[in-house]
Amino acid sequence: MVPSADRRPNPGRGAFTLVELLAVIAIISLLIGILVPALSKARQQAKDTRVRATLKALGDGLELFRNENPKDVRGEGYPPSTARDDPTEEGTNNTIFGAQWLVRYLLGKDLNGYVSPATVPVQLRTNRTPGAEQKDWYSMTPTSDNPFAPLDRRGPYVNADGLKIAKPIDLPGMLASPPIGPSEIQADDRSLQQFVVLDVYGFPILYYAANPFLANKPGAPLATYDGSTPGIYSFTDNVLFTGRCLSTTCDFPPWDLAESGATDPTQVHAISKFGTHPNNMPDRTSVAAEENKNTFPYYILNKNVFESTNGLTVVPYNRDSFLLISAGADGRYGTADDVTNFK
Repeated sequence: MVPSADRRPNPGRGAFTLVELLAVIAIISLLIGILVPALSKARQQAKDTRVRATLKALGDGLELFRNENPKDVRGEGYPPSTARDDPTEEGTNNTIFGAQWLVRYLLGKDLNGYVSPATVPVQLRTNRTPGAEQKDWYSMTPTSDNPFAPLDRRGPYVNADGLKIAKPIDLPGMLASPPIGPSEIQADDRSLQQFVVLDVYGFPILYYAANPFLANKPGAPLATYDGSTPGIYSFTDNVLFTGRCLSTTCDFPPWDLAESGATDPTQVHAISKFGTHPNNMPDRTSVAAEENKNTFPYYILNKNVFESTNGLTVVPYNRDSFLLISAGADGRYGTADDVTNFK
């Protein structure tokens, strides 16, 4: 019987040689090496785009707030970001900062809308405890301090469903041991209980409002260290999150948001430092000095104006409005991956 042709061995068919297999593996590895960084960069860009969308929504919300609550802003400016005692709370350790004021204005203390002093009965706006002028304004039921509750609300000026919102106490790094945050901040402090808006990376979005009375004044300092001397922007506004250091001394050590275990707290955030001379810093000489490149004043310096005038004009970005700053993927304010509304 003649064997079937399809049962005959095929001398032309054989397994891959070792060289061929190694060549295929090398090609696949090369493709992976090319594609993985590209995909990672694309994911990073997509996240940054989402952060920019959040900043745009917050900026639009501030414009709406400004238009509807002209008595709650300074001059022709925007609602202030000044670190101060929370007017809705009594007692100590209840300072709220710029990032928290942003939520207070756009969403209200309880995220159900903002209580404007202009809408509050006169009885609740007189003879109040200093520093707690708005106690019980956000109460949903009548109290002895606020028999008119609930009060009318304004806003919200931004869609809370599209935002990530959290309390600082629930974020990483603040209460690390040993503490990286300010030594006077404790777990039960009200400063840690007031909401902030987070970026997609889980870090607070900072809010700095410009001083409208200095915004267009020639020669006005672009920043002030602690508010004792005037500046267009105040370094103090967000020190709970960035830290505040003068040279190597930090009265508010930087908060290690990314929990990197950094041993030098002055390197956690570039904008945790102000420079070496707060009383005359920044001027056109000191702001661009090499030792001051990693500082808050240099970070907010409008580089285009500075360079186009050969260093003669020292003004901040958004000198007549506000700054919104995301720390980016690395959790470090003042680094190249920051996402902001000004550059």
